[in-house]
Amino acid sequence: METPKSPETETDLSEVTKLEAEIYNQNKQIKKLEMQVKLGGNLAKELERQKTLAIEAQEEVKKSIQYASRIQGAMLPSSLPNDLTIDTIWKPLNVVGGDFYVIKDLGDTILIAVLDCTGHGVPGALLSTLTGSIFDRLIHDPNVRTAGEYLTSAHNLISAMLGQHVDHKAKSNDGFDGSICLVHKQTKTLTFAGARSSIFILPTNGQAVEVKGNRKSVGGSRTPLDYPFDTHEFSLGDQIVVMLTDGILDVMGEESAPVLFGKDRLLKILSMWNDHDPSRIINNVQVALDNHRDTQPLRDDMTLVVFRLN
Repeated sequence: METPKSPETETDLSEVTKLEAEIYNQNKQIKKLEMQVKLGGNLAKELERQKTLAIEAQEEVKKSIQYASRIQGAMLPSSLPNDLTIDTIWKPLNVVGGDFYVIKDLGDTILIAVLDCTGHGVPGALLSTLTGSIFDRLIHDPNVRTAGEYLTSAHNLISAMLGQHVDHKAKSNDGFDGSICLVHKQTKTLTFAGARSSIFILPTNGQAVEVKGNRKSVGGSRTPLDYPFDTHEFSLGDQIVVMLTDGILDVMGEESAPVLFGKDRLLKILSMWNDHDPSRIINNVQVALDNHRDTQPLRDDMTLVVFRLN
């Protein structure tokens, strides 16, 4: 016969059951916390691993861009014609950029091109490499003789390579703006063609004069195939020629209401320092640009080429 439980015994058993349930819940909580700690540790390790991978990838990209910079720098002229006194500014906005210039002694003539390819950084550098190879090809083409023909032929080649006129829906307008000068040694004349670009002529005594090119770019579906870029011809004599990309004019000032460096400031400086020394002109323009922008960052690649015939 079962002995009946006293009220005290039932209370004790109830308390034990509650304690066991509480211990069970606490153990579950402890295991849950242990799991969270373990997962947190794994997460921290994973985050550290991803951080390391990101740093390594960043270093690889940096090395690649620096290597690309050496390649782009190798595209620039390594020697200059003895018939010219010439100086330059070439500053990519990033490590590499879309600006570059060409100076080639072709015998009776000297080709000087200052080109601003679409884009900055790596995309601009890729397009400048393509454009550089196109000019190497055109230099050896007997059918390309005038400054305008260089731009027209370059436009047709870029358009063909990028398929810009194959499909009427093509929206690619990659190419370049820039200027081409051919210095004719025997006649001491200069021929010029521009694609949305001007050059500036500095007479021995007088104000700097702007010579404007066509208002069409090289490359892009907006410029028709075989577009006839105009060739301007004039006596060079001992005048100085200034060629540039729009990054020079687009330098922004430090004022509370920032303004561009602009064409008027450039013309004033060129007229003030017209002393037939390209290096001094380059230096004075660089000082004026630095004073104008102060601490403002650059906004574009910059190229400036100043030369005269000896």
